[in-house]
Amino acid sequence: MRIRSGQDFVTGLLFIVVGIGALWIGADYNMGTAQRPGTGVLPRILACCLIGCGGLLWIKAFTSDGPDLGVWAWRPLILIPVAIIAFSVLIDRFGLVVAMLASMTLAALGTPQTRWGEYAIFSIIMLVIGVGMFVYGLGMPVRAFPWN
Repeated sequence: MRIRSGQDFVTGLLFIVVGIGALWIGADYNMGTAQRPGTGVLPRILACCLIGCGGLLWIKAFTSDGPDLGVWAWRPLILIPVAIIAFSVLIDRFGLVVAMLASMTLAALGTPQTRWGEYAIFSIIMLVIGVGMFVYGLGMPVRAFPWN
């Protein structure tokens, strides 16, 4: 058997690995009963769906012609996880606004097609929505700014 679609092969493998990882992480979650499902039901269902989709993509990779893997775009592959890590590191110490701004900026740097004028408008809208929803609307115990 030969791989006929490199993209489907890698994507299917990634889905399977992430799904198995999610099953492993959620192995200790409470499943509950049919009448009162526990916290582990939805993550387990989603993980199984992800594994199933990965398996179907993997089968398709061997049976249908498709695009090769091509060149990897390293910038977004590195900067998107860095943006997520930056958010989680910054939110407690510097507040939601700084964490969101740093995360959105790092994510925007992941592509050379970023239009910075549109990014500025988008980031202001997202900051207003984020602070309004999480700090004031839901009353989450998170600071909006470093000086709060």
